[in-house]
Amino acid sequence: MPINPVLPSTPSGITNAVKVLDSENSSKASAADKRSIIPVTEAAVYEASGQETNNTKLTYTRDSTKLSEISKQVDLKLSSLQGIVENLVAMQSLKTGESKGLSYDQIMKKYDGRLKAFYQNLQVNDSTRLNAQQEISEDGFWGVKQTSERAIEFAKALAGGDPSKVALLKDAIEKGYKAAEKAWGGGLPEICKLTQKAILKGLDDWANETMHPAENDKADG
Repeated sequence: MPINPVLPSTPSGITNAVKVLDSENSSKASAADKRSIIPVTEAAVYEASGQETNNTKLTYTRDSTKLSEISKQVDLKLSSLQGIVENLVAMQSLKTGESKGLSYDQIMKKYDGRLKAFYQNLQVNDSTRLNAQQEISEDGFWGVKQTSERAIEFAKALAGGDPSKVALLKDAIEKGYKAAEKAWGGGLPEICKLTQKAILKGLDDWANETMHPAENDKADG
């Protein structure tokens, strides 16, 4: 069983929307009051068109705390995974000399566009194989359920809870997966496709529930 890597462009696909969101917000703000523009590094406030309460427009603020929390969780796990790949390559290099002395990032760069072939030829010991199976299992950290839930929460925090930004977020995710597929050198593993599908559906469900609560209440009734 080859190890399917966590490609950088896949988990970071959502963050492609940061510039889009901030650019759109800044354009609207500059037309009314340039002083309202907030730098990308700070919390961004988004106004929802057509949604008002007591003549006051709803505001959506990026949840920097949640973004940081999720990023730290993923970075920690990703660091561990990268270390495993580097160790496997180091052990294999003793026999073949392939990718000898390369770091994870260097491996990703060297085999960009043909990572699938690289990982399929990578020899994996039993301990690593069992750990990988557990990590991508139904309840595993990199499994469809946990990964999609993290991505959805990250997207919601990035958009500040504004459901009108779902289209931008979904577009960023699509681009992230396309970039990962290009780096992989072919169709991504089935678990990646299932995760992408779960993320997009989760975002649609969230937007529908948030923007049309009355209709959902009727449907539940």
